[in-house]
Amino acid sequence: MVVFIVMFYMVLMLLVGWWCSKHYIKNMTDFLLAGRRLGPVLLGAALMATHFGGGAVMGGGEYGFKYGLSGAWYGISCGIGLIFLSLVTSGKFRALSLYTVPDYLEKRYGGKTIRVLGCLLSLVALVGILAAQVIAAKGVLSILGITGNTGAIIAAIVFILYTVAGGLWATTMTDFAQIVIAGIGVVVASIIVIVNTGGGAGLINIIAEKGVTSGYFNLGGMGLESIVWLLLPTVMYTLIGQDFYQRVFAAKDAPTAKKASLIGGLILIILSLFPAIMGMGARGLSDLTEPGKAVPWILTNLMHPVVGGIILAAIIAAIMSTADSLLTAATSHFVKDLWIETFHQANLEEKGLLKFTRVSTILIGLIALLISLSVPSIIAALIYSYTMYTAGIFIPVIGGVLWKAATKEGAIVSAIVGSIIALVGILTKIDILGVPDEIFSALLSLIVFVLVSVVTGSKQIDNTAKI
Repeated sequence: MVVFIVMFYMVLMLLVGWWCSKHYIKNMTDFLLAGRRLGPVLLGAALMATHFGGGAVMGGGEYGFKYGLSGAWYGISCGIGLIFLSLVTSGKFRALSLYTVPDYLEKRYGGKTIRVLGCLLSLVALVGILAAQVIAAKGVLSILGITGNTGAIIAAIVFILYTVAGGLWATTMTDFAQIVIAGIGVVVASIIVIVNTGGGAGLINIIAEKGVTSGYFNLGGMGLESIVWLLLPTVMYTLIGQDFYQRVFAAKDAPTAKKASLIGGLILIILSLFPAIMGMGARGLSDLTEPGKAVPWILTNLMHPVVGGIILAAIIAAIMSTADSLLTAATSHFVKDLWIETFHQANLEEKGLLKFTRVSTILIGLIALLISLSVPSIIAALIYSYTMYTAGIFIPVIGGVLWKAATKEGAIVSAIVGSIIALVGILTKIDILGVPDEIFSALLSLIVFVLVSVVTGSKQIDNTAKI
């Protein structure tokens, strides 16, 4: 029964992709940006689904097992990131009618260097995280008895096919379904946990018997330092991540982008509490010693097979919603930033460009699948580009929005310095007061950004005066 439910769900996703392809996809903009026609409901759901993936559900349960209610802070940080996206950049960027974050960098500063640098760092990281999502799907499907690489191949083929068929339209439609299924799933699972422990007080008593501290039951239990170092990098990436702006650029207008980001962030904060509760329930009711098995334990030991199948489908849905977001974002970088803008290969007709975009999507998806199956050990190395991208590109993007005097030279040098310092931190594993690599590197990037912009800005003024 559980296998049937999950397979039925996957077939539905493929049908959605086919339907969107038939009715909505006519050109590259339709494929990559849903024709820039998304309203607040679909856009808000898509933004939430981008964050509320396998990491938020499985990882939230794992953190809930280890840290209690404060294990929800990863998901809460994601929600806060979307709120900042609403307040700082989403409306402004949508008004510019862009395709990618590097589009903004070139438009703001001029020249191809900053575009290519931002594109390559982001593209490598996106492929690495996409490969990690394939492995996550493989782990979840193993609960069904689909062992080995079969689960990874099935999941990857499904999200590649419906994304290739329907582009961002299919991704958005499935994201909406996925966030609804995943949201209801974690809420239902949490209610079942509370019922099985005799209510909220019963859950607290059962867990207390395991010898946990009182901080386990409040949002600050993880400790302020841990929360801050989890919050800041998450918010920073949300403000510059192509997988989020892919959706923002698809909004029908700037006010819609702002509204959807805000609503999505608020709902995501609430949803993030439930995986943590599932993890806490596993801590109290089981003899598990591995926190990563908290959510699977709940599914296999407390759920009716039908309910468990629905919730398992919800988790797979969450993983796929993140995967399709990463896939369309990576395709945008390859097609728009590299093929069209850098190599100037825009001489295809609309149908030809759409075909090229679809082929690129297939290739990127297959590369991620092959990495996950053949050389999973390099995924961590690829994801390091996520840290380097955040460290190097955050200041040029946000600095360019907030500071009119920022210059192209300041942006390029700060991006290079931030990325290199982050790489050095990753390779040497140096610990500077416990500050995450992307935070420390971004601070140095900011200093360089300001100094170089002041110097080159003065030169530009002098040169203008001479002219």
